[in-house]
Amino acid sequence: MYDYSCDWKSGFVMDPLKKQRVGYLVDLNGFGLSGALAKDIEVYTPFNETKTYAGIEDLAPATSGDETSGANKVKVVGVLESFSWGGGVGDPICISAYISSENANQVQIKQQTTLKTTVVKDLGWWIVNYDEEVKSWFEEAHPASGTPKVAGQLNAPGKTDIRLSVASEPVKVAPNIDVNVYNIYFEIVPAANQAYDLKFATSKSKKFVKGWGMKVGTLAKVE
Repeated sequence: MYDYSCDWKSGFVMDPLKKQRVGYLVDLNGFGLSGALAKDIEVYTPFNETKTYAGIEDLAPATSGDETSGANKVKVVGVLESFSWGGGVGDPICISAYISSENANQVQIKQQTTLKTTVVKDLGWWIVNYDEEVKSWFEEAHPASGTPKVAGQLNAPGKTDIRLSVASEPVKVAPNIDVNVYNIYFEIVPAANQAYDLKFATSKSKKFVKGWGMKVGTLAKVE
């Protein structure tokens, strides 16, 4: 089981003194949306080295003298609260994140009508954590850079049980900051005859790859 709880408030407002896991919802497009959700959240990330994950966009680093000096900015769809996956090729990937009111409104509109499709065209995430032994941040979980986005469909164990929800009430990213965000939760299972490599790490030096999805039959490619 891969279960990553993230400090989502630190994801929005980075505290240089905190060394807690933070994660980002990098891409989300599907279930009948007119297009991918906008990357309308711009935040600092504590990870300031060259990224393995090519799916996330870097902005200019913080200027000297700033309390976040040396940190990079990124543009993302949302900030993760949690990411979990059972580890099996067919197990759902479960994500809880906080997104803007504009993006939340788009998903809420889809919720209020019958979803015509549960297909998820693009999904990307990026989680970083701190390695206490070497005193350095590392990339803990993300799709392989060769395919920085995965595709699938919303998990729907029953005809009326589609695992997609958006909070109706906003929360503030911090008591002293007047920025409201909305929680989104969804589960995605792999599409038929599709396989992806997911990268994980338990420290800066201990990295490994797990497979998600499956290719079967003549269409399958030998890796």
